[in-house]
Amino acid sequence: MDYKISKTDFGEKPNFEYPKPAFLEELGEEGLKKLFSDFYDLIVDSDIGNFFPQDEEELEKIKAHNVKFFIEACGGEKHYSNAVGHFDMLKTHKQFSITEKARREWLGCMEEVLKKVDISTDAKESFWNFLETFSKHTVNVDERQELEDLVIKKG
Repeated sequence: MDYKISKTDFGEKPNFEYPKPAFLEELGEEGLKKLFSDFYDLIVDSDIGNFFPQDEEELEKIKAHNVKFFIEACGGEKHYSNAVGHFDMLKTHKQFSITEKARREWLGCMEEVLKKVDISTDAKESFWNFLETFSKHTVNVDERQELEDLVIKKG
């Protein structure tokens, strides 16, 4: 399977398709929980680890909270909506400065754990395509503008 990552054009909010039900059916809720537990264990040591709690107890809360969203996004029970209500991607990520580079790091960590999951390629591709497109909604810092601002300040 090819884990392609396309570039985000700043401000882009592309349409996306949720993963096929086969992803959750093949992996199961427990498998999805393990996938995201492994993912967060990896990401806290990545270049964007500062976005996530380093305290083990707090990290476990993040894992439990966020996996609810992904279970629902994959066609499972509405655990997230029942607990939180409507999900607003922009509002949730506004507190973080997320660049295209950070998005790529996030996806790279997901690729690493997803490669270890023993399910069909079709199911993996469906989930990957969802994440790859959906993650563009989190990018809220224009790296080009930051670079231009830095050059102007130095100049």
